[in-house]
Amino acid sequence: MSTTAGEVTVSAAAATAAATKCHMFKIEGYKRIKTMYGNGRSIDSCGFEAAGRTWRIQFFPDGNRTDSAGFVSIVLKLEDDAPAAAAATGGNDDDILVEFRFSLVSHRDKLASRPYGKTYTATFSKARKALGCGHFIRRDDLEKSEFLRDDCLAVRCDMAVLNNPVCVKEHAAQAQDLERLGVVCDCKDDTCKGYHNRGAVSSFRDAIVKLFLGCFHL
Repeated sequence: MSTTAGEVTVSAAAATAAATKCHMFKIEGYKRIKTMYGNGRSIDSCGFEAAGRTWRIQFFPDGNRTDSAGFVSIVLKLEDDAPAAAAATGGNDDDILVEFRFSLVSHRDKLASRPYGKTYTATFSKARKALGCGHFIRRDDLEKSEFLRDDCLAVRCDMAVLNNPVCVKEHAAQAQDLERLGVVCDCKDDTCKGYHNRGAVSSFRDAIVKLFLGCFHL
């Protein structure tokens, strides 16, 4: 049974973000801080807002647990229980899905040879308010790296609070959709471009989210 391009419709499911945020935590006097804050103790950033909630970055110079001693641990903490998040995320305030990335920031006058960072997707709730990486980087490796200079380093946190439920919409069939279906476009004039490109236009927010989720190079 043959199908023409004009008979093809596409339903697209996409996870979009209710809010995005970038926050940098600058740490000065690292040598003193690592002496003062032993295993299981953190120095915390100021609170910052995303999706109607308050968050903090927790920096553990010698690990957040016994089994992570000798490592630097970095954790994202949900600071409050404000119910405003329900309207912002489309769900209940006990269940917040977040994609976030911790990165070490290079000093401006000496670019790092390779960016260093790790990405996570996690659900925050009243029972799980602090999530991140216990073994983010070995402390010895950090201290030998170019990310630590003049006793100073900085941690960047990029985060997207994801909507729930996933948004599903109907779009015009794109060229790649027709190719996957084995359908040859039968448009005879330039209306083809207008028709098949119409569904490719994203909102400004969606464009920003795609950039955030796919491009973390510093």
